[in-house]
This record gives sequence, C-alpha cells and structure tokens, in this order.
Amino acid sequence: MAMVKQALLGVMALGITLPTAASEAWNFYVGLGGSVQYYENSGREFNPPIEEYNVLPNLQAGITRPINERWSLSTGLELLAHDLTSWGNSGNVLNWRVGELTYQINDKWATSFYGGIGRFYRNNPAYGYDFGVGVIYQLSPSWVVSTELSYLGTDTSINNDVPFKRDKFAWGTVSFKYRF
Repeated sequence: MAMVKQALLGVMALGITLPTAASEAWNFYVGLGGSVQYYENSGREFNPPIEEYNVLPNLQAGITRPINERWSLSTGLELLAHDLTSWGNSGNVLNWRVGELTYQINDKWATSFYGGIGRFYRNNPAYGYDFGVGVIYQLSPSWVVSTELSYLGTDTSINNDVPFKRDKFAWGTVSFKYRF
C-alpha cells in the first residue's frame, strides 16, 4: 500500500509543480469499478500450468489534459486488487498508464487507448508491458462511465526464480470516474 501512496503522491506532485499557466489545464481523476480478469501461465517442467478467472475491484487515479478540442492526454495508475492489506505475494496487479490518448467523438462519447508498464505482485515480482482500449460515456461534466479491455504480459529476470513462463493477463473493466 505504501508503494501505491508513493506513486500517487508522485503523480500529484507532478501536477502541483507544473507552471501555473500549464497546471490550469490539468485535471485529476479517480475511478472505481470492477474487472473480470483472466490469468494464464503455461508453467514449465517443474510447475503445473495456471489458468484462472477472477472478479476484482479496479481502482484508478491520475491526471489528464486536453491537447485540443478532440484529443486529451492522460497518465495514471490502475490497481486490480486481490488483497489490499498485503503486497508481497498478494496477486495484485498495478499498472502505470504512461500515456493514454482519448478521442472525443461527440459531446457524450469518446474512445481511448493506452500503453504502459505493469507489475504483478507474486513471490518474486514480475514486471512487463500493458496496453488497452476503451469506450467512455460522459454522464455529466465531472462523471464518466468507461468500459475497457486491457492486456498485461509480465516476466521475471532473476536466475534463481521459480521456473515459470511469462504471466499473461487480460481483463475487462467497467468503472465510474470522477474528474476534478
């Protein structure tokens, strides 16, 4: 949990330290939703394959800024939480959406896509890349509902690690986000 707090503080500090003229265009957002997650690891000679489905809470926080009247750029954190009280071998998935581009189709509808890096919290941490696409519906000037499909592929590079192959995650999310 301390790592999530540090990362959120870092994202917020970035927004606070921007020049005044530039920071007026930045908006913070928080999101809460649910995800259906598929997890797969084909194992290796010493380990059986893993394939499981989970329904998990999805927490998001970040900053966004319009580029022009149709496009906006965001960065933020996404957490698929198995266990909020433990981070060691918790099964949590933490993503940093390094760049998320959103295209405003009309006053109510938008589409987005992102790329980033992720971490899978298991006995030995696994890091990798993630990407996703989404559709956003504007409920009010501050509230949106979004539906997203995401993929994360992780691996470890420790020589004495448990001999597994790459972890592969795919999930669909429905979330409500508040922009302030």
